Amino acid sequence: MSGTFPTTGFNTMEFKSNTQTKTTQTLSGRTQRKQINSQYWSFKLVSVPLSRDNYMPVMAFVMKQSGKFDSFTVVPPIVGSTSGSASGTPTITQSYAAGVSDVRSNGGSGTLKTGDMIKFSNHDKVYMLTADVNQDSSSEDYINIFPSLRTAIDSSTTITYNNVPFKVFLTSDNQSFQVGNPKFFTYELLVREDT
Repeated sequence: MSGTFPTTGFNTMEFKSNTQTKTTQTLSGRTQRKQINSQYWSFKLVSVPLSRDNYMPVMAFVMKQSGKFDSFTVVPPIVGSTSGSASGTPTITQSYAAGVSDVRSNGGSGTLKTGDMIKFSNHDKVYMLTADVNQDSSSEDYINIFPSLRTAIDSSTTITYNNVPFKVFLTSDNQSFQVGNPKFFTYELLVREDT
């Protein structure tokens, strides 16, 4: 992994959840669907206009990735932090196996909101909350997530809910930028989660 993306100066972001479902249909029209536990996030980041001095370190970082080869972290704007009032460091209260979609924690206070992104400290996958969490530092809080856990977690695992770092890689080996008048640079990056 080659570091953290050097800017958060994005003009727009297109955020996607990617899941894979196998579907088969019989001659009578009956369908069967099977979900494959392979969900990942992807997004397009479009920069604000940048001066050459501000743009070139970004371009150098992108070149250092060798196209799709290397991975890096980026905190996406707005969705990278809770929309609630959470504070503290929530910690998982017991062990949970991969495949579980609701866990318990304590140690935090305030609220986490449905749609907030969180990350567990023992692996790189990022999850979305599917229900509000009203944290009370003196009791266990129920946390419902999507997708289900990719990796087991235990009682030493903490939860990040602000400045959530996504481990990503570029989706193309070819990168480009635009120079406009009056000599401002813009770029567009397509990345997907590396889990």
